[in-house]
Amino acid sequence: MKNGRLLTKLQIYLMIIQAQLGLGMLSLPNILEKQVNQDAWISVLVASVFVQMTLVIYWLLLKRFPGCSYHDITQIITGPFLGKTINIVNYAGYMIIGAYTMILLVQLVNDWLLPFTPVWAIALLIIGLSMYLVVQDYAVFTRYLVVLSVVLIPVFLLIIIALFQIPLEPRNLRPVGGEGVLSIIQASEGALFAVLGFEVLLFIGPYVHMKNSKLLRTFSLANATIALLYIVVVVLCIMVFSPDVLKQVREPVLYMIRSLSFRAVDRIDLLFVFIWLSPMTASVMIYLLIASKSLMGEGKPFQVTVLLSGAIIYIATISFSYNEEALQLYAQFLKYVIYTVVFFLPAMLLLLSYLLKKKKVNT
Repeated sequence: MKNGRLLTKLQIYLMIIQAQLGLGMLSLPNILEKQVNQDAWISVLVASVFVQMTLVIYWLLLKRFPGCSYHDITQIITGPFLGKTINIVNYAGYMIIGAYTMILLVQLVNDWLLPFTPVWAIALLIIGLSMYLVVQDYAVFTRYLVVLSVVLIPVFLLIIIALFQIPLEPRNLRPVGGEGVLSIIQASEGALFAVLGFEVLLFIGPYVHMKNSKLLRTFSLANATIALLYIVVVVLCIMVFSPDVLKQVREPVLYMIRSLSFRAVDRIDLLFVFIWLSPMTASVMIYLLIASKSLMGEGKPFQVTVLLSGAIIYIATISFSYNEEALQLYAQFLKYVIYTVVFFLPAMLLLLSYLLKKKKVNT
């Protein structure tokens, strides 16, 4: 592996953060408030613990098969035929998640920025940019994510400004734990789905050459950063909005940002959405990348797969965006897909690697 293609700790850290940021943060306070009211932030904390456990599973897989991508690991553990079958299942799963992310992104842009622009035009711009960057493979794409991390600076600044400029009601956070442990754990599912994207780590094996302990620390630090950011945002929304209002507002984060007052900017919420387009688009790119990596490793076959997969996501976006009932069925089916490809299959493969004593020696 050429050194120019190897990922540094900073690149991996920022890649995980960009992967987990996106649409989820904008609507998460509303989703959790409907389920556990003032204990929404605790559900986010529980979800971050589940994510950390999943990251450890991913790390153990990478540790047992150094230098291997997830595409190769499946075949090493289960054999060529079953391994390729699992890869096809992974491809379908990542495509389904990526298409749904794309649909939500297009709807957000259509609702807040470009209400008179047809869905097909917005989707075409997003998927066109995604295919252009993903087809370059990991090295170029990761450098793009590093540069993209600059957009996090205004996000943190707006959160800090909100703490001092918007009237807060700390009493909205009480009673802590009043909804019960079981309800809080059940609600953490919504938070868990909001921070998806870390699956990209399964495919970084060929691009990483560092101590396993350092790799795990990088995973954990990125997860802790996202958990802290989401908890702060959820707590802010709970203190800014009354419980009844928060349950009705679909994107409370945007309405909270909208209440900020600046002399130079009239609609700061629109500027925020424009800035936030970058990490939201990165989520689509990441699923396009790992879906294509599930079938093809590198080279021209990978590039062709990216283009075909991008076309499929585009067609799915156009098809489901105009059909609300179909989109609701899609969302229900999506939950089972996520549990299968994000959590169950990697855990099953890790277990099989121990039972079958499959391991690659790093030479």
